[in-house]
Amino acid sequence: MDIENDAFDCELMEDETIPDEIVKAATQATFDLLPSKSRTRYEQTYQIFKKWCLKKKVISICEDVLLAYLSEKSETLKCSSLWSLYSMLKAMLRTRRNIDISKYFKLTAFMKKKSVGYKAKKSRVLNKEDIDKFLVEASDEQYLMTKVLLIMGYTGACRREEITNILIDDIEDKQTMLLVKIPNTKTNKSRSFIINGEKELNLYRKYLALRPTNVPHRRLFINYNKGKCNKQPVGIHSVGNAPSKIATFLRLPNPKEYTGHCFRRSSATLLANGGADIINLKRHGGWSSSQVAEGYIEDSVQNKIDIANKIQKAGSSNTEIVSETHYNVSSSKKSHVNE
Repeated sequence: MDIENDAFDCELMEDETIPDEIVKAATQATFDLLPSKSRTRYEQTYQIFKKWCLKKKVISICEDVLLAYLSEKSETLKCSSLWSLYSMLKAMLRTRRNIDISKYFKLTAFMKKKSVGYKAKKSRVLNKEDIDKFLVEASDEQYLMTKVLLIMGYTGACRREEITNILIDDIEDKQTMLLVKIPNTKTNKSRSFIINGEKELNLYRKYLALRPTNVPHRRLFINYNKGKCNKQPVGIHSVGNAPSKIATFLRLPNPKEYTGHCFRRSSATLLANGGADIINLKRHGGWSSSQVAEGYIEDSVQNKIDIANKIQKAGSSNTEIVSETHYNVSSSKKSHVNE
C-alpha cells in the first residue's frame, strides 16, 4: 500500500526547512515499524479513523477525541475487537504522529471498564489420554498426516502457521529422537523442541517415507489421502481444522471448539500440570510476556492440588504447634500449683 505524504500523518512536514527526501525516508521508516503480516489492516484502520476525524472536523488528536471515537465504536464492537482497534490505533498514532495514547488515563480506564465481565473464548484442550487414544486408535490410512500434525503441535506448543511452515530441513533425525527447529515465530524468536517417543517417531518416519521424490518445495506437510501423499502443500486452514477432526473422532463434546490454537494450549496445559515453572513455560512456548504463561500455571489442576496439599500440611503443622503450646502451658500451670 502506498504511503500517504500529508500533514495529518507526518509532523516533519510542518517544517519547510526539511528536504522532501528526508521527509520521504522518515515516512518510510515509520511505515516499516508496523507488523509486516498485518500492515495493511493497520493502515486501513487508521484511514477509517482519519475519515472520522475529517467528518467530525477534528483539528488535532487528543485524549477526548480518542475517547469519543472508541466510545462510538464500542456500541457495535465486542470487547476483543475494541481492544484490537485500540492496539492498532496506538501503533499507528505512535509511528505517524508521535502520540502515545497509552498515557491517556481516561482512555485506559474506559477500555478497562469495557472489559469488566468479559471472558475471551479459548480453544478447548486435549489431555494426554485423548492424544494417546487418537494416536493408537485412529487409522493410519485416514489419519496419518493428522497424527503427525498433532505430534508436532502439542510437543512443540506450535501455532498453526508455525506447523504449516515447518520444512524438512528444520527437522534433524537423531535415531532416538527428532530435533525440530522453528526459525520463524510470531515473536521473531526462534525455538526448538525434541520428539522422543517411540510411537511418535515411527508415525513421523512412516509419513515422511510416503513423500514423493519430485516434490518442488521443502514443506514437511503435504496432502495425504488413503495412504498416499501428493505434492500439494497443506494450507494453514487445514492445519487449523485438525484439532476439530481429532475431537470428532474421539467423540468429544463441542468438537468445533477445538480450534487451531488447540495444540499450543494443550501443550502449555500439559506442561503446567507437569509442574513446570513460569520460566520453562515461557521458553517452551516462546512467550515474551509472563502474563500468558502465568495463566496456564494459575489454571493448572496439578498446581491447585499442590497448593491444597501445602495448605493442608500447613494447617496440620499449626494444629500440632497449638496443641504443643497448650500442653506446655497446662504443664506449666500444674508445676506451679505443685510448687
